[in-house]
Amino acid sequence: MFGKGYRGVFSRMGEGLLERLIEDLKKELERRPEDPEILYKLGMGYVRLGKIDSAREVYKRLKDIDPDRARELLDSIYEV
Repeated sequence: MFGKGYRGVFSRMGEGLLERLIEDLKKELERRPEDPEILYKLGMGYVRLGKIDSAREVYKRLKDIDPDRARELLDSIYEV
């Protein structure tokens, strides 16, 4: 009935919410650039959207700030 790439209205809506969350996290990161939780959430958002290169960039920043959270993010990147 639907094409192979069809993901449904709820997936598209979820992606829109996730993109909005990423924008909010990036703004918050401007105020607190060394906050490991913001970096981790940003990286995970990128992973969930399939933006792996962006997630890797966040990982590079996070590994010097919080190696444990960076490892968690890296694990998620390689699960994709």
